[in-house]
Amino acid sequence: MFSVIEPNDIKQGLLGNCWFLCAVASLAERPALVERIFVTKQYNEQGVYELRLCKNGEWKNIIVDDYFPCYPNGGPIFSRSNGNELWVLLLEKAYAKLHGGYKAISGGIPFEAMMDLTGTPTMSLSFEDEKVKNMVHSGKLWDLIVHFDEEGYLLAGGTPGEDKMTE
Repeated sequence: MFSVIEPNDIKQGLLGNCWFLCAVASLAERPALVERIFVTKQYNEQGVYELRLCKNGEWKNIIVDDYFPCYPNGGPIFSRSNGNELWVLLLEKAYAKLHGGYKAISGGIPFEAMMDLTGTPTMSLSFEDEKVKNMVHSGKLWDLIVHFDEEGYLLAGGTPGEDKMTE
């Protein structure tokens, strides 16, 4: 199911969920954090997998199969991996199921996905916020980012707006 987990495994498809995949790529910097989401850790012939995601502070077990929406001539319509690994597609499917379907995860903010993937508190900073603007001008924002990186925090970035091009 996964041999080596790395951010390069993740390729976005026709779903506007770059915000979610951004959080997944950040998590993939620490493969053990991705592996702990998967209760089922090996490929199985039944094609049924169990994953654990945190929603509203509560861990939920989600069962998904390995049937994915595909183009008529083959290949997944939504996310795909860089190789033959299933973990990216299964994680996206479980996340979609948790939220009510693939369409429900079109559009969002990376920190929201990060909370659901890790079960930990997150912080979000907006360049529109006056306090953040001051931090940028003084250099304190960069210092904070460097500090978080040195401490091993997971970092992700996003831009505001609605992805209308993907779909």
